[in-house]
Amino acid sequence: MVLRIYAYVYLFLWVNFALGFSGSKLLLKQRGHNAPSRIKCRRFMASDNMERDDDQDQPRLRVVVVGGGVGGLAVAARIAATRPFCDVTIYEKNKEIGGRSGSFDVTIPNVGTFRHERGPSLLLLPHVYQEVFQDCCASASTSSSSSSGEQLAQEFGLVMRQCTPAYQVVFDEDDNSSSNNRLDVGFSKQLCQKDERIAKLYQESRQKMDQLEPNGAEKWDEYMRATAAFLDCGLPNFIEERLDLGSFPAFIYEALRDFGKAWPLKPHSDVLDAIFDSEKMRALASFQDLYVGLEPYRNNQQLGAGVLTTTAPAVFGLLAAIELHPDNDKAGVFAPIGGFKSVSESLADLARAVGVTIETGRMVTRIDSSGVVHVRRNDTDTATTGSTNTDSFVSADLVIVNADLPYASKSLLLEQSAKKDEEDPSAEPRFDWDDSFLFSSGVVAFHWSIDKELNDLNTHNVFLAAANGRERAEESWRILRGKEGGSKVEPFNFYVHCPTKIDPSAAPEGCDSIMVLVPCPTLERKPEFATLSRDEAIEEYKKQFDKDYISALREAVLKRFAAIQSLADLEDHIIHEVVDTPSTYADQYHVGAGTPFALSHGFGQLSLTRPGAKFGLKQDSNILYCGASSRPGNGVPLVLIGSKLVADKAQSLLDDMLLVCQR
Repeated sequence: MVLRIYAYVYLFLWVNFALGFSGSKLLLKQRGHNAPSRIKCRRFMASDNMERDDDQDQPRLRVVVVGGGVGGLAVAARIAATRPFCDVTIYEKNKEIGGRSGSFDVTIPNVGTFRHERGPSLLLLPHVYQEVFQDCCASASTSSSSSSGEQLAQEFGLVMRQCTPAYQVVFDEDDNSSSNNRLDVGFSKQLCQKDERIAKLYQESRQKMDQLEPNGAEKWDEYMRATAAFLDCGLPNFIEERLDLGSFPAFIYEALRDFGKAWPLKPHSDVLDAIFDSEKMRALASFQDLYVGLEPYRNNQQLGAGVLTTTAPAVFGLLAAIELHPDNDKAGVFAPIGGFKSVSESLADLARAVGVTIETGRMVTRIDSSGVVHVRRNDTDTATTGSTNTDSFVSADLVIVNADLPYASKSLLLEQSAKKDEEDPSAEPRFDWDDSFLFSSGVVAFHWSIDKELNDLNTHNVFLAAANGRERAEESWRILRGKEGGSKVEPFNFYVHCPTKIDPSAAPEGCDSIMVLVPCPTLERKPEFATLSRDEAIEEYKKQFDKDYISALREAVLKRFAAIQSLADLEDHIIHEVVDTPSTYADQYHVGAGTPFALSHGFGQLSLTRPGAKFGLKQDSNILYCGASSRPGNGVPLVLIGSKLVADKAQSLLDDMLLVCQR
């Protein structure tokens, strides 16, 4: 009876969330938005790249997007494609667009060029990327508007190729034996039917699961069934914010089956313990929790066993389904050919094609409540520019902030600054962030250019600490508990990207480029640094990661690589190294706490409780947020989904503004 009551309550909450999303959209359409009172209508001749405008003398609105990350690029393209009466400009502080989603090259004389990813390296939900191109081309009525999303993405330079298997998982061993410490996971059944080699690898994978524990493969199938139901319901209703009642029956069935064995609100580890017996299988089923800044294990020191803060609820098993489910049409791990800079460049080309102006090397230093954006030239070549401190002031009808929300709310928006009455709008740039949020983990990234081929790595690899029982497995996640986690270097889980396995252009022939991502603490905010200039604050934050700590991490990673015989001498073949720490990400991308993964996704910062487009802003403000720290969450697909939701809000606001201008 109690379980039935819980089920009804849970169904009520989920359906009301979904209806709340859809209902709010309906009300907005019926009532119309209240246009901001500070509208600056302008009349001038349309520019040459807006040939779709038939009326050359009409009110025009200016939209400024602060930050050229994938969210900023996508929202700008969507607005420009659907609202030809708008002039849309992106200001990006770096010389290259893309924000955290980008690549960099290392050229070594007499060897060649190595490509490395600065941020994301695996591509999920390719249909989300394709929809941006399809929607914009259809709205702009381009000659290619009848093409499929995949074809349009390819026309703009974005080619996505599936990685099969999705991952190689390498377990640490307590007996120093490497005979069964490697497992391939993530196979498409459709590809298995077409390719005998892949089919053989799939069968070997299932056999190894059975070696890890009795009926391991069958238990894995059970887990995949439950997580697929979570994915099919969660993606449309709570991420894309579109009601899909047809997905609820399967979700409810899996949630209640076997007396709530896979109950989605439990700590993830409770469900894993109910299905699997071995720590290795549990680790295999939950390593994706790290991507959303959470750990799978219950934390009895926290309210609700941690699910409100640092512990992933079991519903986040949908991340495993996205990557590893064998026949779900949304599943699969892909790679963008040419690296993630091809994602950013293709979105930039799309934006320009529909009329967006992109200005790089332009740092926005302030945004005031009337929509005036203060832009500072951010060129480093003073010999050609003459100055690095050339300020300009741009009056905008609508400002979309794609800069990281915790940073922007503290350092850019005068409306939200605690010292707004004291600050000089033309003051020097600052670096500070709102530390009232919970953040994902930081990361130390080792970018290694290697002078030999690493044949025992896949495109995507995870090294998991699961030997010696539960205590060691839990210890590997302690870093996510902040101060409670301590500062021990080992044990830890880490991810390795080796792009040449699917895209040989990433390194010279006979060589490899790899990226190793190791979780680490985030930057600890120091209020006294808020009074320093931006550059001075960054220099102070760099001191939080000393060389000894980085060296210890490096040594530990190389030791774990040695579990694979062919990688035992890897250190001898590293011919170039770039190391990123949280201070690197803070410096290059102005992310709060220096984490590239943005805010974490505990229930306190999930769905409706995550900052929305108007977070902390007045309702009549002409400013909107867009990006990984706002709704629906981090990761490129979610940022692209969020950009669509923000574009919808922006389009309604702009329509109301146009009506005011025409009166």
